[in-house]
Amino acid sequence: MSKKVFALLLAGAFVLAGILAGCAKQDKQGQGEQQTTSKPPAQIQNVKFLSGPTGTTWYAQASAFSGIASKNLGMTVDVLTGSAISNVIQVENGKADIGLTFSSYLPAMAGGKVVAKIGETEYFKEPLKNVRTLCYTTTAAYVLLVDADSPYETVEDLKGKPVKYVTYPSGFTARYVPEKILEAHGITHKSIEDAKGKVIIVGKYEEACDLLAKGQADVIAYTMALNAQSSALSELEAQKEFKILKLNEDAIADLVKEIPVSIDTVPKGLHKSIKEDTKVLADVTTWVVRKDIPEDTVDKILSCLLENMDAMAQVGNSEFKGFTAKDLARLYGKGKQLPLHPGAEKFYKEKGAI
Repeated sequence: MSKKVFALLLAGAFVLAGILAGCAKQDKQGQGEQQTTSKPPAQIQNVKFLSGPTGTTWYAQASAFSGIASKNLGMTVDVLTGSAISNVIQVENGKADIGLTFSSYLPAMAGGKVVAKIGETEYFKEPLKNVRTLCYTTTAAYVLLVDADSPYETVEDLKGKPVKYVTYPSGFTARYVPEKILEAHGITHKSIEDAKGKVIIVGKYEEACDLLAKGQADVIAYTMALNAQSSALSELEAQKEFKILKLNEDAIADLVKEIPVSIDTVPKGLHKSIKEDTKVLADVTTWVVRKDIPEDTVDKILSCLLENMDAMAQVGNSEFKGFTAKDLARLYGKGKQLPLHPGAEKFYKEKGAI
């Protein structure tokens, strides 16, 4: 090979190397731009909504929203059964998009406080990171019930007495808040047992009512609606009437500062056993969502919900009748709790609700 040909080949090799290097650099820059440029999250059209057991008001309101979302948003909402604790855990782990829980649990979720232990699992031991609040909807009252002929009139009357108290397994909301009510009045499971009383654990409200009806319990914890009769209580008073133990308002005032529940009234005549308006503590159903759901999706969900309150009242729960944006945001800023989803916060501010 002549020196001239060799020189030409060598020059060609350098040019080719330069071209390849330039291409590699350009490709690397393109990759860098791709890594740093994030697309906005896509609209969510298929939603998993965790509610309560079939036949409950939770399942009804989630099902009502499912139909409304399908008709108005073209969104498929799969309604699944669940519970106040498990629903939130599923949303936290990305297994569901929306879930129902109770406001009484919100401080524990935000602060990392164990509210229940099942086996070796401690629930809400660590603060939740991936869950945000969407709205607050219907209420459920917590009551301590006794026989209408019982000598006990107030919660404080139970203190130091050998009562047979019926409650539920760890993880039931109807156990958590009534225990808080007892504690506010200076009563614990231990103090009941120390007074030669007994704490009885049952798995269903019907079982608790049956024990009271048969005289095998002195007081039972119960959760009831404020606007509709409970079938279990109707069955109970077919055998014997009951009464709701009255609360010490000072003790309850301190408790309301600790957990975001409201002081409400069970109206006289809701059941024939209820002879007068009675103040009670009520939990507020709270809709929670994954924090990474796009803001515009959250806006559409809340707008759709607000615009269809009549349908929610007819199919889900009559308590929705007349709900406004202010009602949906009514516990905002009260006590320690999970923050609102940014889309929800923007929605409520635009509506003048917060």
